[in-house]
Amino acid sequence: MNILQCNNVQLILNKQVILHNISFSVQKGERVGLIGPSGSGKSSLFRLLNLLFSPIQGEVLYKNKNIQDYAPTELRRSISYILQKPYLFGTSVQENLFYPYQLLNQEPNLDEIFNYLSKANLPKNILEKKNTALSGGEQQRIALIRSLLMKPEIILLDEITAALDEENTLLIEKLLIHEQQAHNTTLLFITHNISQAKRLAQKILYLEAGTIRFFGASIDFFSQKGEAYE
Repeated sequence: MNILQCNNVQLILNKQVILHNISFSVQKGERVGLIGPSGSGKSSLFRLLNLLFSPIQGEVLYKNKNIQDYAPTELRRSISYILQKPYLFGTSVQENLFYPYQLLNQEPNLDEIFNYLSKANLPKNILEKKNTALSGGEQQRIALIRSLLMKPEIILLDEITAALDEENTLLIEKLLIHEQQAHNTTLLFITHNISQAKRLAQKILYLEAGTIRFFGASIDFFSQKGEAYE
């Protein structure tokens, strides 16, 4: 089942074409890696999928319904977007990790929170920390856990392991694969780490100058173009 689909999408910002006739579809539960040169439109595409930008042409469908027909708050509960430089609100980690439960009218589940913290290689007492006391890598992981606690159907991840060392990067990849398999979550992620794309992506979407140059199975992409990315 197509959970997300772009049909001939064009995006123009400040009189500049950012995305040109973008068409692709994503099946529920897939892991799709977006790669390509800096400035090729990857982050702009994510903003468009999260109703932060609007196309001047074409349509984006979520569950066969135009995303423009969803209320932004409704859509963003289902399609979570995690930035490379994550936004943590309030003053503390606890506020951020209790927030999903408040939004869902549930009592905070500390066992669930501690389980995610453990899988992300973070200590339990990080809940007591102020946001300002966190490193960049800790902020990225807290933003990811906050998103996972919401149980979204789609997660858009923009370079979310950029501030992590290799050990923690691999742990986060393992966590994401577990979430995908346990909850049939659909993952779209931007990365400049080609080794990560090979490990994590089932499909590759290669963007260059706002145009899709390749969309298909990861194994096909790297067998055709592998030498250029070694």
